[in-house]
Amino acid sequence: MKNYYRILALMFFFVACTSDVDDKNNKRSFLMGFTPWPYDATVEAVEWTYDAINENGDIISHHMEEGVPWPEAYAGESFADEFQTEINSRVERYQADKKVLLSVSPLNMGRDAMALYRGSSESMALPSPWDSYDLNSNEVKTAYTNYTERMVELFNPDYLVIGIEVNLLIRNSPDLWEPYIELHNYVYTEIKKKYPDLPTGVSVFCVTYFPDWSPEDNLNKQIAGLKQLEASSDFIAFSVHPFMSALTAENFPDDYLEKLFEMTIRPVAVSESSYPAQYWQTMTTPVIDFNGTPEKQEEFLASLLDESNVFESMFVIWFSIHDYDALWEGALNKDPIGIVWRDTGLFDESGKKREALDLWKKWLSRDYIVK
Repeated sequence: MKNYYRILALMFFFVACTSDVDDKNNKRSFLMGFTPWPYDATVEAVEWTYDAINENGDIISHHMEEGVPWPEAYAGESFADEFQTEINSRVERYQADKKVLLSVSPLNMGRDAMALYRGSSESMALPSPWDSYDLNSNEVKTAYTNYTERMVELFNPDYLVIGIEVNLLIRNSPDLWEPYIELHNYVYTEIKKKYPDLPTGVSVFCVTYFPDWSPEDNLNKQIAGLKQLEASSDFIAFSVHPFMSALTAENFPDDYLEKLFEMTIRPVAVSESSYPAQYWQTMTTPVIDFNGTPEKQEEFLASLLDESNVFESMFVIWFSIHDYDALWEGALNKDPIGIVWRDTGLFDESGKKREALDLWKKWLSRDYIVK
């Protein structure tokens, strides 16, 4: 009889353990979403993109880095009509039940100087005297704080990133790093005074933390910079495009993401990510081949989602939901930089679903653990 009860107890224990595993496997710690980057410069493409990202995610990422309206923000004046129209268009198109990530940056898109001017169009030349100000000048501190606060009022985000891939300054313009840190600390402090409950962080580029595949980077300097950012950040958001290194699209180390997420003591997030699903090559010398495939893309995404769950990431953003060959060949005029992410969509250029989309949807169907 004792053996009977022992066997019965073991059976209950096995069932309970199995239930716990199944329960864990049906949950995710992170929100999932995309930017509204369209596959073409048409109303149809924009509308399709918003419909697709609303259907396939529970967070939308507004990634605003094409310049800052410096003089208007400083003086408290209205933004250029064209910029305000773009903001209104974005806000009007996302669904009320979706969370919002807003990312802004005081740096230019080359990550080597102050952001250019956002006036009637993107990335315009800085007007005088803004072309002479340092990143840590009182004028820049005031203007960028005002700009960030106004963007928060307009977008009403659930998460805020106040600098995009800022650690690239350590590589590209090391003399600007300390002035940037002074600016970052100032803006973070001011934002938290006004919005104490708004999670406010910064994004960093993943490649620089792996000098084995990015020899131009110094790991010690990168880690030191990360520690400085942690002092005034509620979370660290990683920009995860690992193929933009000597790894290209040939392989992806099993422990890459584990090592990456372990580098910070702050809660982690993925502010943007991608992996090519097709072959492409660089358009400048040296010509580098990237042998992307749908299978490699799916394997990378599986690793990204698994590790994000292990580390209880706050959110995971996949940058482009649809390949944008039409946009690249048209409005982007075959831009050599734009080709990097052209073939990273979960839908290919014809709108056909890739294998990675099925994996994404399986994770999206899991119960989200609200923190």
